[in-house]
Amino acid sequence: MTEKIKNNTTAYGEAPIKFIIVGFDGLRPDYVKPDEMPALSKFVSESHHWTDYLACFPTETYVNHPSIFSGFRPNRHGIIANCFYNASPEAKTPDEKLFAGWSVASVMANDRLAGGLYQVPDLGERLARDGKRLRVLCANSPGSTRLQHVHAEGCDGHLNCCVHAVHSTLPTSEAKALAKEYGDGVPLQFPDKRGTDLLAELFFKREAVNGAAGLADVTVLWIGEPDHSQHEFGLDDPRTVEARRHADATFARILAWWEENGRDANVQLVVMSDHGHGEVVRHVDPKAILERAGFNVATGDDIREGRDVSHADIVMVGTYATGLWLRNKTPKMLAAVRDVLMASPEIGLVFSQPALSRPNEDLAAVDPVEGRVPGTFSEALVFSDSERGPDLRFVTRGERSTGKLVMAEELAIGAGNHGGLNPQETHSLLAIAGSRFPGYGEHQEPASHDDVAMTMMTMLGLLDDEAAAPMPTGRILGEAFRPLTNDPIVNERLTLGCGRFEQEIVRLVYKGHAYVIEAGRIDNDGWTAEKGIVR
Repeated sequence: MTEKIKNNTTAYGEAPIKFIIVGFDGLRPDYVKPDEMPALSKFVSESHHWTDYLACFPTETYVNHPSIFSGFRPNRHGIIANCFYNASPEAKTPDEKLFAGWSVASVMANDRLAGGLYQVPDLGERLARDGKRLRVLCANSPGSTRLQHVHAEGCDGHLNCCVHAVHSTLPTSEAKALAKEYGDGVPLQFPDKRGTDLLAELFFKREAVNGAAGLADVTVLWIGEPDHSQHEFGLDDPRTVEARRHADATFARILAWWEENGRDANVQLVVMSDHGHGEVVRHVDPKAILERAGFNVATGDDIREGRDVSHADIVMVGTYATGLWLRNKTPKMLAAVRDVLMASPEIGLVFSQPALSRPNEDLAAVDPVEGRVPGTFSEALVFSDSERGPDLRFVTRGERSTGKLVMAEELAIGAGNHGGLNPQETHSLLAIAGSRFPGYGEHQEPASHDDVAMTMMTMLGLLDDEAAAPMPTGRILGEAFRPLTNDPIVNERLTLGCGRFEQEIVRLVYKGHAYVIEAGRIDNDGWTAEKGIVR
């Protein structure tokens, strides 16, 4: 049953409730520093903000944006990695066989397959059904932008615009209008000042021109920094600091507009990030680990280049949080691959799909911590289990105390990266202010993206007809606008061993909702991120 709270104009004057979402891609909350991001730092201190706001696993952009814009964890919305293999016979082309979230062509090719890309209704769909509008301006990749509102073309008054690829804007009528003035937008450069500037210009010139009354019901302003620069230069490089400062100065302009025009007009301001970042300190080669054990391994690049991968023992997609799809799925083969992974000191976590179909076994007696492959964690524990998911998923190793990590040679040493479950990757930013969120406060209650979506959709009146669509999995963030309750926050530590390989997951449980705060291999072998195991 949906929790009923006031929506639209009830008790809040004549102005309908609206939301502005300002996203800072990849921003760690501990990097919101007064000397680097003074406007954002001040806003956070004067708003409702959460100390344990946690990204979904894998902590990748193209996984977490669908959670923000649907209200479901990955195991329900179905986008289970930035990039994943579609082994279905229905998938014929490289764009269909390899979902690549940065590519509009791949996003739309997968959406045309049976069942669509999203396996649940998204925010844009729900708004359109209710005669409301979602307008997205984004400085991420074109594919990432498209994931925020896949079907904007068929929704009256909606918008999906990537400032780095205006030609991909939906609806096409808006693409043509924008192209006349802005061409194809601005190229992605590092730092992405031009992308951030164009996003702000489009907001002030096209979205906010008539004040709050002209805004869509939900307006998204998604800044690609500091993620772009953190991947390129690292977290503390002066150019990344410059990117954060420039993004903050842009936010200061948006905030000033909201304080003058939106705050008293029932416009709620949500400021957030989708995930955090760790630091790459050494390269490892997981493909070589498998090949040295005798396995024939094909990669996502092989699929993208149109090669036949049907004869490979393993299709491997990913360079940090990595999925493995096996041709031979017998228990013996799965155990053999598991053993190779766990024998390597460079592997930090190993998962498999939930153990719901082991033959000749009493399912009620199956340990829910353990996945289908004995000795591996169940993906259900981290809400990434899916029929689209890999047979085995692993994350290369990291240090939870420092955020330092190892991965394949895709990003430079010193670069920022994310996808795993170090706390530096899971912790994200959330701060909200507005008429529905009076006062301010620091909240220790854990929260995640599906909770923000659930709260917004409930306030917008999109969930009144419970029979119309699946209900989001999130909870309403009532701690921001209701008297405090005595609901406990339970710390849950789950451990699993397989031979000498030991791993653990730490979760917080609140009001029946579990949140993964961190996970990793239990360091009992002298391994360090920078040196590995010193013999």
